[in-house]
Amino acid sequence: MTDETDATIEALLAALSAVSAGNLKVTLPAVDPSQRNLAALAAGIGDVIGAWREAEKKARRAKRELESKLATIETQAAAIRELSTPVLEIWDDILLVPVVGVVNQRFGRELVETLLPAITRSQATHVIVDVTGVDMVDQDTAGQLLKLVRAAALLGTRSVLTGMRPAVAEMLANVGSDLGELRTLGSLREGLRHCMAERTRRL
Repeated sequence: MTDETDATIEALLAALSAVSAGNLKVTLPAVDPSQRNLAALAAGIGDVIGAWREAEKKARRAKRELESKLATIETQAAAIRELSTPVLEIWDDILLVPVVGVVNQRFGRELVETLLPAITRSQATHVIVDVTGVDMVDQDTAGQLLKLVRAAALLGTRSVLTGMRPAVAEMLANVGSDLGELRTLGSLREGLRHCMAERTRRL
C-alpha cells in the first residue's frame, strides 16, 4: 500500500468522522477509478454520508414541523383560555367577567392572568364579576374570588360580584367562606348601575 493510498484512506475516514460530528458539508477526496478497492471504499463512505445527510434533513424538517404544531397548539390553547375566561368592556372604564362552570384554583389563576392585563390596557375603574352561570363551587372558590378582587384593587380597580345564586351562596356558607371583602349585588344590571353611579361620583 502506497503512501498516497494511505493518505486517501485517512482523508476518507476523516470525512466520515467529520460527518458523524455533525459537519454535513465535507467533501470526499478524489479517488483514481483504477484503484478499484479504494474507489469502492470511497463510494461506500459516500453512500453512508449521503444517507446521513438525508436523515439529518428529514430530522430537521420533522423538528420544524413539530415546532410549528406546538406553536399552533399554544395559540389554540391561549384562544381557549381567553374564551373560557373572557373579559368584556361593557362601558367606559367598566369591565365584565362572566364566570361559567366551576371556579377552582386553575380557573382562578387563568382569570387573574387574563383580567389584570385587560385592566391595564383599558385603565378600567370597575370590574363586574358575574357568577350567574356558576352552578357549583368548591372550597377554593372564595379564595380565588378574593384573590381576584385584591389583585384588581392593587391596580386601582374596584370589583363587584353579581348574580350569585342562593344555592351557590349556601355552598359557600357551608364551607365557611368569608366574602366580606366582596361587594355583592343580585344581578348584572344592579352591578352595572352601581359601577356607573360610583364612576359618576368620581368624575
